[in-house]
Amino acid sequence: MKTRRLISALALLLAACGAAAAQTAGGSYQFALEDGLTKYVEFDASAQTGGGATGAMFFSDETLVTYQDVDGVGDPPETHAGFFFRAEFDDMQVSGNKAVMTGTVRDASITSLIGRRVLLTVEDSGENTRDRVTWGVYANLQRDWTPSDAELREDPGVGMTWWATDAERRDDQGFAMPRDESIGARTFPVASYEFVSAATGSGDIFVRP
Repeated sequence: MKTRRLISALALLLAACGAAAAQTAGGSYQFALEDGLTKYVEFDASAQTGGGATGAMFFSDETLVTYQDVDGVGDPPETHAGFFFRAEFDDMQVSGNKAVMTGTVRDASITSLIGRRVLLTVEDSGENTRDRVTWGVYANLQRDWTPSDAELREDPGVGMTWWATDAERRDDQGFAMPRDESIGARTFPVASYEFVSAATGSGDIFVRP
């Protein structure tokens, strides 16, 4: 009986340690750039043990936004006096006091934003320093062509996948090819993000690695 109780206690302890070690990020932050127009973000994200993440974000911006017809399909320009969107996260990456989260826009005041990829990067700067944030909304990349050898009527390499590594390094983990071109939490290194320079800011962001 004592052995069973000991095993149960150890299992609970390990479960508690595993839960405490989960990577999470969240908070709310209101800020303005030099134009003085208010932007607001509220979010929460939790990394999953097997990969990916759960959570969501809300973002609003008072900035006047104009969308141009960059695809040449003849759509007229759209001008909006401010907008908002809600997105669901599917992945995140944490490095120290910084977190990168990515997901898909599920609802928005501008309908053309729905379905696009969104990337949110935050920095938990501590109690005495203002937290920092940056974000981006990206159109889904759609390829309507398949690369092949023009000199072959039937290129046997079409559709093949492979693993690319550095032949001179035994420790190189490499990556699968062709590479996934969708925007994700691991598309860019965490250290490569440049945070916006907010003229004003209030709120609290936390990152738990």
